[in-house]
Amino acid sequence: MSNFAVKRITSLICLMSMVIIFGTTGFALVEGWDLIDGLYMTLITISTVGYGEVQELSPHGRVFTSVLIILSMISLVYWTAGVTSLLVSSDLQGDLQRKRELKMVSKLRDHIVVCGGGVMARTVITGLIRQQKQVVAIMDQEDQIQMMKRIFPELLIIKSDPKCELSLADANILKANYLVAAMESDFDNLMVTITGNSLGIDIQILSCAMNNELAAKMLKVGASEVICPMVLCGEQVTSLICAQPETTQPEMAAC
Repeated sequence: MSNFAVKRITSLICLMSMVIIFGTTGFALVEGWDLIDGLYMTLITISTVGYGEVQELSPHGRVFTSVLIILSMISLVYWTAGVTSLLVSSDLQGDLQRKRELKMVSKLRDHIVVCGGGVMARTVITGLIRQQKQVVAIMDQEDQIQMMKRIFPELLIIKSDPKCELSLADANILKANYLVAAMESDFDNLMVTITGNSLGIDIQILSCAMNNELAAKMLKVGASEVICPMVLCGEQVTSLICAQPETTQPEMAAC
């Protein structure tokens, strides 16, 4: 949430709180009521519920109630206008941010499009950014987007379904060098591979798969390479074991 939104919400809450405090203390001073009755009378006056007076009002009390009603109406109008402007400005800021990012993406050349926002995609994006590569990420889950924005504030993110051709078009896929399908589902990665290959462009498609059968299908439908994390993990474990020097067993001493 932006600082402007926080300030606006804080001012609206403070305004309503001041009206409630004013009405509660006013009824206590003018009518001699206790604070509970004053608060209840203030709330039903502000909310225009119309439950009736808590106790019989004196002439001075009626004048005070009239003033409170006017202040309440002004406060409600200001509150409604404030909330409406906050919602509208939030939508406008989101639209402007999206248009600005799409314009920046349209200027990219030879970049890398990464589909997905899970652990695999975050690992790929992190490695590419450390190598100072131009990356455009496509993901549709808000929590993943917010996480990536916290890690890489300057990362260009397309909030859309990575399996959709329009999403790839927004990522300027026609000018990209690589398309990486790194979603959490093998089926989704297969669909991204199919969609990318159907565009008929010269692009390297790298896909991730846990299932060997789906990995084979990805190669058939156009994937340049399919990476199996479990296979890589096994190879890494094997290399670590083989890299360790062999330890000689101590010989048994003769009796």
